[in-house]
Amino acid sequence: MPLRIVQITDLHLLPDGEELMRLDVNGRLLRVLRHAREYNPDAYFLTGDFCATLPRQEIYHAMRQMLDGLGKPYYITPGNHDDRAMLRNAFYLEGHGQEPIRGLVRVQDKNFLFLDTSRGFIDGEQVEWLEMALRQFPAAEIVMHHPPIPMGVRFMDHAYPLRETDQLLRVLTYDGHPRRVFCGHYHSGRTVAYRNLHVHLCPPTSFFIDPVAPEFQQIDLPPAYLQLEWNDHGAFQAAPIYLP
Repeated sequence: MPLRIVQITDLHLLPDGEELMRLDVNGRLLRVLRHAREYNPDAYFLTGDFCATLPRQEIYHAMRQMLDGLGKPYYITPGNHDDRAMLRNAFYLEGHGQEPIRGLVRVQDKNFLFLDTSRGFIDGEQVEWLEMALRQFPAAEIVMHHPPIPMGVRFMDHAYPLRETDQLLRVLTYDGHPRRVFCGHYHSGRTVAYRNLHVHLCPPTSFFIDPVAPEFQQIDLPPAYLQLEWNDHGAFQAAPIYLP
């Protein structure tokens, strides 16, 4: 049977009643969750930046209540606006304190390797873990907050890219095995190919950034998410969904 995943990213949630750049970010997320439920996914992947500015424990607890109501498995990876210890407290994640949140997720018969880029880079321990994991699961897909390569979103590529990517890219590309990377962070949506990688940038539920502007410039687009589907023969498609 087909495998269906919903990817949601860059929620930038606030306490109820507050707005971010004139947007009801909490309401935008709820709209996405209602729409995504109709797709009937096997699981949800949430790829970071759950808090609007500074991490807040109460935001994570409120987010968990929303996600628990979906009735399906969900998996999270932190972004640069998140706090590892607070996420562990809210979602009962393995590990301790500020250790990276990373691990293997299996949905049906497909493996996904979740990496933690919340500090703006992937440390040596994670790179070593990834290298060992890809030797065991070479067909695994990668899930992370930051894209590992430039994505053609001018402001973000210049101001807030993932740093120190040489060793990460070596591990992701050394065997030449085709693999996908599912990420967010850039507040835009697109897919970019690099060597054996296809990097899928999920559009946000919160605000969008003009991809061609050299400085930060918000553009008016509805909340969005990605529908990821593998059919019975393994063929893959990614569909960005912009809510009406």
